[in-house]
Amino acid sequence: MRISYQYASPGAHALSALALVVGLAGGVATSHAAVDDTTVQEAREALRVRDKARLLAARDALIAAQHPLAPWADYWYFQARLIDASPSLVDEFLARWPDSYVADRARNDWLLELGRRRDWRTFLRIQPSFRMNDDREVSCLGVLARFQTQAPMEGPGDWREQARQAWWGQKDADFGCDAMAQALLAARVLEPDDVWRKLRLAIEADKPRAVQQSARLLGDTISQAVNRVMMQPQAFLMPNGKATALSGASADERKHTPGASMSATPKAGKHKDKDKGKAAKRKGKAAKPDPTPVPLAVPTEALSPLNLLAFIRWTGMDPLASAQAMGDSAQRGRWHWNAEESAWAWSQLGRSSAWRLMPDAPGYFERALADRALAAGTGEMRLSGSRVAASWSVETLAWMARSGLRAASAGQTERWQLVEQAVDAMAPDQQQDATWLYWKAKALQGRAKSGASLPVVVDGLRQQARDLLARAAHPLTFYGQLAAEELHGGPVRAPARPAPLTDNELADARAIPGIDRALRMLDLGWRTEALKEWNFTLAYAKAGGLSDRELMAVAEEACHRELWDRCINSSDRTRHEFNLAQRYPMPFKQDVLKAASEVGLDPAYMYGLIRQESRFITVAKSVVGASGLMQVMPGTAAWTARKLSIEYHPGLLMDRVTNLRLGAGYLKLVLDDFQGAQALAAAAYNAGPSRPRRWREGPRIDAAAWAENIPFNETRDYVKKVLANATVYGHLINGKSLSVRNRLGATVGPRAPNAPPSEDDLP
Repeated sequence: MRISYQYASPGAHALSALALVVGLAGGVATSHAAVDDTTVQEAREALRVRDKARLLAARDALIAAQHPLAPWADYWYFQARLIDASPSLVDEFLARWPDSYVADRARNDWLLELGRRRDWRTFLRIQPSFRMNDDREVSCLGVLARFQTQAPMEGPGDWREQARQAWWGQKDADFGCDAMAQALLAARVLEPDDVWRKLRLAIEADKPRAVQQSARLLGDTISQAVNRVMMQPQAFLMPNGKATALSGASADERKHTPGASMSATPKAGKHKDKDKGKAAKRKGKAAKPDPTPVPLAVPTEALSPLNLLAFIRWTGMDPLASAQAMGDSAQRGRWHWNAEESAWAWSQLGRSSAWRLMPDAPGYFERALADRALAAGTGEMRLSGSRVAASWSVETLAWMARSGLRAASAGQTERWQLVEQAVDAMAPDQQQDATWLYWKAKALQGRAKSGASLPVVVDGLRQQARDLLARAAHPLTFYGQLAAEELHGGPVRAPARPAPLTDNELADARAIPGIDRALRMLDLGWRTEALKEWNFTLAYAKAGGLSDRELMAVAEEACHRELWDRCINSSDRTRHEFNLAQRYPMPFKQDVLKAASEVGLDPAYMYGLIRQESRFITVAKSVVGASGLMQVMPGTAAWTARKLSIEYHPGLLMDRVTNLRLGAGYLKLVLDDFQGAQALAAAAYNAGPSRPRRWREGPRIDAAAWAENIPFNETRDYVKKVLANATVYGHLINGKSLSVRNRLGATVGPRAPNAPPSEDDLP
């Protein structure tokens, strides 16, 4: 059955007719024939230079001509007059472009404006239609709107619980969440304890703007004290001059700690050494603690929570020195913490230590759990509310689990219990992630192997593990592949090929307005706007998103146009049918195979890396200059060309064949330097070779546990995806089984004493 789409509602057609009757700018009517993509470009330029008259003229012309990109011009004009817009004007705009990205993003803009106007009734009328619902500030304003109008709450929990979850999940300082917190604190719905908890989370996440904004809720004195805590945490904790005695670890201690020499705050983006480093901006460079004493007069009841904030800040900067201080019971006593605060401090020391791969991290988490149990027993902790409200942060629990599985796979089998406890404390959505399904299953298996339980208990543990592995199993993802191999004793079978798409399905895909608009914007070079339109259409243009067949039809159109990233992005979203040719395309196949063959590199591994690096966009270029299919940095390209005698000058970096040869050559050199370990080589390609050299130090551990303990979020995700990709490409190219374990290897540990020395000049 064919689907019929319209670009605009009848209201838009009426506006078009009116525009033709009254004329456009200066009273001159514009014919349909005169309106083309040039008019769209004129509208965008008018937006850039803030020329509202030109923008209005172009917008009206595009609407009159029913141009497919008229919604965007209308949205740009909507943005220009949002501050003065009336509810009726916004309603008319939303009605003109139903089911479009610009309508939903306009709802987001309008909801924020309504919050500033305190127009809560209009806010509550509009909010249910906000399909993306991806703005935490809007969520905070929604709680405030319902509270102010006494409208029924949405979701579980009381007012306090809903307010806390919205506020604690805030990404950074903003108007909406601050307004909600102020109002509900004044109404005594939120309590000062909630503000202190918010400050803990914001300092842990290194969000100084959110820290400053939240601290002001507790008054000027506390706000000033928190500012001192952020600048001089060690001096705040030790105002009597003892801070200078705790200046961190000795060189020998750092030498035996795999990640201790890394910076305290992970970078966002790539982490490559030298000019190989594709590092995006850091969210907040952690300064070394200032040991200068800090004279402050603060209320006595605020000392212990302030000391905890200072410790969270300090341990993020220097876990070795803060651990030394925590080991002094007299010193801890001077900080006046109760059991719950002590538990939080130990958990933060555990998180910071685990991130640096320090062996003491599991012990710190166990101390935290013991103090937390004491707090629960004495009534200090309120156990009502959701699991998230009662637990530590998502990242803290994740690092608690990682520290446990790292230690357990190194032979400390009793530490599997720590993994179980961490996963059990997670929020339900975090627990359902395949990562934690897999590792809880492994923890249950570890407990079953310990032999400390009755046979019936052991059988129950093994069955629970099988159930979790079955839920995680998937033929195309890293943990899905590992779970399937664990569950079945061998690789999972490849998914069945879906039925061919019909001509009608393909025609319907091309006729979807959002896809048509995205394709037109890609033709104009407006990639940012095109991707927003494309992604919204796949997920939100209709209730429940596009079906699997519709997604594959859209993907096929993208593949046909050689828009490989859109082909992969669309097909990747299917839930029940899997088209491997779309999800794992092989463009430039002869060039890739030749480049891989020249250096003796597995083409499936190379394809798996390209899919993750550039999604086969030949002109891809990062903000720091990594370029081409294999995202090669200029300095790395020059070094590799000299090393392998490849003809090269900077103008050739974007040449497809040269980029592939340089990327393949460098990847093979990295792979050889790590003795063929694909996980280590992928980490080195992303983060630079020196980091995985440090990360492999310490005990020999399970290779999957090593990958999960990679400190940088991006590199950890990158390694897992490259290996899972390569596993599928190996199946497509050579008919190999879907065994990611074969690529991952059994264990990772220090470089063998008889191995060739590392190539230290490898960039």
